[in-house]
Amino acid sequence: MSPCDPSIADLEQRLAYRFEQPSLVCEAVTHASYTAENADAVSYERLEFLGDAVLELVATCIIYEMMPDAPEGEMTKMRASVVDETSLAGVAVELGVPSVIRLGRGEDQSGGRHKRSIQSDVVEALLGAVFLDGGWQEAERVVRTVWGPMIDARNRSTDVMDARSRLQELLAGEGRVVSFAYDRSGPDHAAEFTARALVDGEVVAVGTGGSKKAAAIDAARVALESGTS
Repeated sequence: MSPCDPSIADLEQRLAYRFEQPSLVCEAVTHASYTAENADAVSYERLEFLGDAVLELVATCIIYEMMPDAPEGEMTKMRASVVDETSLAGVAVELGVPSVIRLGRGEDQSGGRHKRSIQSDVVEALLGAVFLDGGWQEAERVVRTVWGPMIDARNRSTDVMDARSRLQELLAGEGRVVSFAYDRSGPDHAAEFTARALVDGEVVAVGTGGSKKAAAIDAARVALESGTS
């Protein structure tokens, strides 16, 4: 993939940011499986580490500003809801990230382009790339542009708990027990988890994610949407 690839230009347009160092955006969309087949490529893992910190700090600042009377616990729940894997994968789709991810042949053929765990990683890596390329001010601007409206919309909602917490709270009031069982698949660098949500020992929904927590939240969301009670 060339830095001048039209798909990268489209990504820059959606981010409202043009990279001075095109190599950074290429690194940000390069999965470890691609580097295994292309010795000169660098994976997004270090940029992801950096971008995760950038996102968490800016999101924290936005939430602090938008929720002046909220207690710490409520702000923490809000932050968790906007930086979790599901939300990041949603942002990835909006930005057109899946189409530009560089994957190894096997990972691509197995559907890696559509894994939320990979999509969310790339979004964080892109933020890390913006930070290195343009500095804190540009990284903050991108986060505020992309995540600000999401945080504002959720702040207008009375419920910012993640789906797992909502399901457990809902059914605990009825004296029912919610638990989760997990299966893991895939290599270490791209592990995928399947979670089964159980109510009083019976499976009511199944979800997937790049971590046990993300899979459990997805399963709980499915359970809530199906009207589990």
